[in-house]
Order: sequence, then C-alpha cells, then structure tokens
Amino acid sequence: MRKVIAGIIAATLLFSLYGCAQEEEQAPAAADKIVIWTWDETFNVKAAKLAAKEYKRTHKDIQIVVETKEREEILADTKRLLASEMYEELPDVIMIEDYDIQDVLAQYENEFVELTNQVDYGKYTDYKSRLCSKDDRFYGIPFDSGTTALFYRLDILEKAGYTESDMQNLTWDRYIEIGEDVYRKLGIPMLTLDPTDSPLLRLIMQSGGHWYVDENNQADIADNMYLLEGLRTYQQLLEKNIGTSVNGWNEFISAFQNGSVASVISGGWIISSIKSAADQSGLWRVAPIPVYEGEYPTVAASNVGGSAWYVLKRGKHPQAAVDFLVEMFENDADFMNELIAEIGVIPPVKDLSGYSNYFAKDMFFGGQQVTKLLTDMASNIVTVNYGSKTYEIEAIVEDEFNNYLEQDDLSECLANIQMKAETVVRE
Repeated sequence: MRKVIAGIIAATLLFSLYGCAQEEEQAPAAADKIVIWTWDETFNVKAAKLAAKEYKRTHKDIQIVVETKEREEILADTKRLLASEMYEELPDVIMIEDYDIQDVLAQYENEFVELTNQVDYGKYTDYKSRLCSKDDRFYGIPFDSGTTALFYRLDILEKAGYTESDMQNLTWDRYIEIGEDVYRKLGIPMLTLDPTDSPLLRLIMQSGGHWYVDENNQADIADNMYLLEGLRTYQQLLEKNIGTSVNGWNEFISAFQNGSVASVISGGWIISSIKSAADQSGLWRVAPIPVYEGEYPTVAASNVGGSAWYVLKRGKHPQAAVDFLVEMFENDADFMNELIAEIGVIPPVKDLSGYSNYFAKDMFFGGQQVTKLLTDMASNIVTVNYGSKTYEIEAIVEDEFNNYLEQDDLSECLANIQMKAETVVRE
C-alpha cells in the first residue's frame, strides 16, 4: 500500500514539475522595470507616481517603481554604485537639483543618456536649459522652476493688525519691522532658519545678480555685497526673534504646517507641502519676496532649488526610461497641466498660455492666481552661474558665519570664506 501511495505522490510531483516547466516556457518575457529615485513625497515623488499611473494606461507592459530618497542620498548612492561598478543596483532615472548638476556632469557626464535630439530645449526658460547642459550637449528634462515667493498666513498677520496690502512691495527692512511687531504681539516668529541650509542667502544673492562664484567659476565672496547684506539680514532675523532655528526638512515643514511661523520664503515647489495642511485652506496668501533698496538694490524675484530628470546609461532599461520621461514630462502638456493643479508645479517653460490651470484661482490662497503670479515673477529672475560647488561653499559660509556671530567681525569672516572657497573651486 505504501508503495502505491509513494508511486502516486511521485507521479503527482512529476506532473507538477512538468506543468511548471510548461508554464515557464509559455510565460511572457519579463516586463521592463523602470526604477526612479527622487525626493519630497508631496511634490517630486507624487509627480513621478502620477506620471507612472498615466503612462501605464497605454504601456501595460512597463513596470515603474518610484523610490523616495533624500537629495543627498540619491547623489551619494549613485556615485558609490558607479565607483564600485555595482551597476545592477543603479536606478534608471534620478532627479538632480539644479545646484548639483554641473558638478555631477563634470565628474560623470559619460554616465548619463544624452537627450539633445530628443527634447525641445528651446521651449524651456534659458537658465533651466543651460543648467542641464555641458559643452552644448543636453542631459536632463527640466521639471520645475524654483521661483521664489513670500508665502504667509494672513490670519496670523491680521491678528497682529496687518492686511494683504501691507505685505506687498516689501523691503527687507519693512519685513523685519513687521516681524518684530508680530513676535511682540503674538510670540510667533515670521520664518524658519536652518543653520545647516541657507536658501535665504542664495535667494538674496540671486535677486542681486550674484552667487558664490562669478561667471568664470572663481570664488566671489570677499567683495560680494549681496552676500554681505544677506548675512546681516540673517543676523537680524535671529537676534530679533523673527527667525526661529530648525534642524532639517521635517522641522522646516512642521513649523509652517502647525502655525509655529507666520510665513515661508521659498521656491514654488513648497506649495504642495503648504497645501497638505488641508485645514488651513483660505488662510494663506502669496506675495513677491522683499528687496533691498539703495546702493545695492535687488529685484523682487529669485530662485530656490528646482530640478530635472536624468537617465543613467548603466541602468537596466535606459531607453524605456527615456521614452517614459519624454512622453510624460516633455510631450504631454495635458499631464503637466494636471500637475499644476495637483502639486502646484511651475513648469519651467517660456510659454504657459496653453495650460488652462495656469490661470486658475486657488482657493487655498484666497482665490489668488498663484501659478500666474509665480510665473510673472519668474520673468524677472536674474540668471547667475551656480558653478559646481554651491553646497561645498555654503558649508564654509555657515561655519565661518557661526564664528562671526561670536567674534562680530564680518570683514574677517568674508575673507576667511574667500580663501577657503578658492581652494574648493580649484578641486
């Protein structure tokens, strides 16, 4: 009896194995799997996932995986995998911030798929196109503009006696005066300041047409009056309790989402994070950034951040990744129009008239035409050379400025930064 049962089991196993073999032979080829690395769940990550969902409607054989990583982590992991030749672990697409791309292309240009003949770079704003290129070769698909604005809680400011008109045409001196008064009356600072990240200095410098380096990629620190004014403003914000210190992205986001600060000065990409606090709908407004007047004037427009999509040659499916990015982020105007409404993206193109949501009134911001307002500001942004060492130089600025706060000698501070920055740009 046992032999009979054993024979039945053996036959069953043999049949099962044969069936599995038949299934393997008849199974379709594995679908192309596109892996994307990006950051910010409410903005870039959401855009990539929406694009993947839309793309799969007509490309059912494509699998698209969107993985969330921090900006710094994406660069570090990509460089590590390339250096160690662990190509099988590379993604197909990475997002790179505009400040980083020139340094990345200088080191790894041959690792990216060239898109010169597959993307119409003439339709993008000049400064965005230039950032994606090296020696007249183009590699990225520009995604968003980092057009900077002053986003503020009208309800908080009204409690301190201010109106929407009070927040228009501001100078930095006036913004500081309002901030002092708001803090005195309500105990609420105007904005956050992160000692490890200085977008405030960047936006002030660019609003004056300067950067940490000049057009020839030489350190421009010691005589950079806009950096000087930015550091002085930063110091006033701290000393007068107008700015409150935070550490990192999560604390930055939490501060304005929970009403701990009355305003945010940042790129337009921050809109998605502001609007994620749905209970604050109608309480927010947007205005141009403050300016300096006098001997070193600035314009009420600047840029913070902004990014583009790039395809790695050594990813598993580079051509499938290019096809996906070009179709969704380059050619599909309807999808980009949807993203204006979904996440508040400001497409970095010269002509937005074909996007109906460009004109839409945003009730979260009291019915303001936010996209149009930001785009109008963008036309006044001064193009500067970001060079390839923005964050390296900024780390030096932060260290030396902290020393300055104790020693109170700004001229020596700038001289020290200049000397150290010269070493960095030569590397």
